[in-house]
Amino acid sequence: MATSARRSRPRASWIVGVAALAVIALVVGGLLVWRARADGGRAEAEAFAEALDSGDFSGVPLTGSTAGEAAAIREHVTASVVAATGVEPTVALTDAGEVEDGDRTATYTWTWDLPEPMGTWTYETTATFSGDDGTWSATMLPNVVYPGLDDDSGSLDVEITRGTSGSVTDREGNALVAPTDVIDVGLDLSRIAGNEDAAGTARELAGLLGIDADSYEQKVKDAQDAGETASIVPALTIRASAKGQYPLDKAAALPGYSAVEGTLPLAADRSYAPGVLGTFREATATDAEESGGEIVEGELISSGGVTAARRDQIVGTEGLQIIARGVNGSSEVVEESEPTDGTDVQITLDPDLQEAATAAVAGQDSPSAVIAMSASTGQVLATGLGPSGQSYPVGLVGQYAPGSTFKMATALALLRTGDTPDTQVDCPATASVDGRSYKNADSFESSLVGSMSLAEAIAHSCNTAMVLQSGNVSQDALVDAATTLGIGQDAPEGLDAFMGSVDPEDTGSEHTADLIGQGRVLASPLAMATALASISSGSTVHPRILMDDDATTDVPTPLTEQETSDMSTMLARTVTDGTLTSQLGDLSGGEVIGKTGTAEWTDENGEAKLHSWVVAAQGDVVVCAFVEDGGYGATTAGPLVRQVLEAAQSAGLE
Repeated sequence: MATSARRSRPRASWIVGVAALAVIALVVGGLLVWRARADGGRAEAEAFAEALDSGDFSGVPLTGSTAGEAAAIREHVTASVVAATGVEPTVALTDAGEVEDGDRTATYTWTWDLPEPMGTWTYETTATFSGDDGTWSATMLPNVVYPGLDDDSGSLDVEITRGTSGSVTDREGNALVAPTDVIDVGLDLSRIAGNEDAAGTARELAGLLGIDADSYEQKVKDAQDAGETASIVPALTIRASAKGQYPLDKAAALPGYSAVEGTLPLAADRSYAPGVLGTFREATATDAEESGGEIVEGELISSGGVTAARRDQIVGTEGLQIIARGVNGSSEVVEESEPTDGTDVQITLDPDLQEAATAAVAGQDSPSAVIAMSASTGQVLATGLGPSGQSYPVGLVGQYAPGSTFKMATALALLRTGDTPDTQVDCPATASVDGRSYKNADSFESSLVGSMSLAEAIAHSCNTAMVLQSGNVSQDALVDAATTLGIGQDAPEGLDAFMGSVDPEDTGSEHTADLIGQGRVLASPLAMATALASISSGSTVHPRILMDDDATTDVPTPLTEQETSDMSTMLARTVTDGTLTSQLGDLSGGEVIGKTGTAEWTDENGEAKLHSWVVAAQGDVVVCAFVEDGGYGATTAGPLVRQVLEAAQSAGLE
């Protein structure tokens, strides 16, 4: 018995040990289950952050909605901000939260890199995860995208706010562009059902407004294809003062018709100096998207001219409001920047000379232009454009063969070889150089054929004399002389302009033709006015349209006093005893210098035509006239130059 009792003690000890281990296992297991329960949902919270950031909820467990419905909620809330700014928000998990009563509330930080001046906009939202069935899933509502949007239709909206715009004034302070009351007419796509209805309505509205129906229909279709179903597609901006000229009462009966009153800086006269002022319009959703966030839908953008160059100065800083809207009409501004007023921009155009230049070319039958500028300052005084109603600014951006006006550069290049105005050159009736034959203009007097001075060759515009100098003037020297006269320089601030080109690679017959402004030499009337202004002032001129533009042009070889004197002497003879004598020889006032030009070209029908050029200077005023399809320079362009020079005298600008 004693032995038996002694053996029972180890067995009892083993049983107690096993029981103790079981208790420990239960405790540890419970702790592990509790910990797993406490940690549950973290991975899902992180995955949900990625879905909020990308908009793709595929594979993310959701409560009460599908992945597509969750994506639609996110898009609905953010669509207006994305469309207006062109940027998407980024979303990051800030705090996964703690499990309480079977739920976990995670916190997310939303960051929008908005265009200036707003900069970065951040806020936090929360999402609730439930794990009652063992699977952690999130509930997607609008307030997960922005706090306080409890209703399924709550969303964010964007509005642009503006201060008072500045004006563009001429040199005497007259307003050329000023704040103007307007009505923006278009279609609100949110109030039109179906692509077919929208297309038909677009065409009907276009017909009432007198705009191209095909273009506007396509504009509406593009907006729909881009998902801009909540936006207004603009059709036409109407000056409030002119609204009686449109059947807006009939347009108002169309589904989705929208007419928003506002203010835009507009030209007082739409036909005033085309290509100089530029235009303003409100940016569309497409503009914003294509800009990558640089442009906000509804902000003022400008195309061309002074308004584009000084847009920020004229408009000021536009403000932006982000508004949280509810279905019951409630709204709250949740983020904004304040606008600042614009300031005035003064340009160099002279009202009297601009009127004279416009009148001079108004009756022309083909594209034509008159440019007037100050030789001493480079300030552009007038940019007349004809015929009436033409909008393509040939005086600024035209690229034409300048004909014999380019002999100003050739003459300068010859002076740099050691020639003088008295140097004798040969002027035969015809000349053959590099296998190509050249002749003088039909109007060239046969009695002049023979030997003559360089000054006479320039005054009477002898082509053969110039082409026979091709071996004495290299292409590099010709390019350098043209550069000295301002040809080929960068366009001035505020003007879309072509300042001319002379290809340094031209050789052979191309080089020879370049000497008389044919070949591949190209220039605009502004470029040729600049060339004569440089001679008149004695230094390379940089044209300018902005009164505060103080830019200059550096050239490798500046004009010398002797070159300026010799060039002025030769160009004066053009007026006193040359191709401009009949047009400008008896002009009252001080000395006039100038050059004619006639360039051959072939139209689309293969018919030979002539560009007509004259550039002349009297006192400080330089005028260049150009007619695309004209006759000889003196006969076609000469009277235009005279008319503007006489106007300059009357205005006291000579």
